[in-house]
Amino acid sequence: MDDALWERGRGWALSMALIALPYYWDTNPAIVQVSLRTLTELLGTTPTAP
Repeated sequence: MDDALWERGRGWALSMALIALPYYWDTNPAIVQVSLRTLTELLGTTPTAP
């Protein structure tokens, strides 16, 4: 696997986390936690509540 493949994978994970976070904020805390962890791992910081 080359670096470009890893970058695309990180982009996909970022996209999914950003979409899921506000959508499930009030209805599915488990997905919210996964999204927050994903964003923390990708960005190196913990996002704040919307």
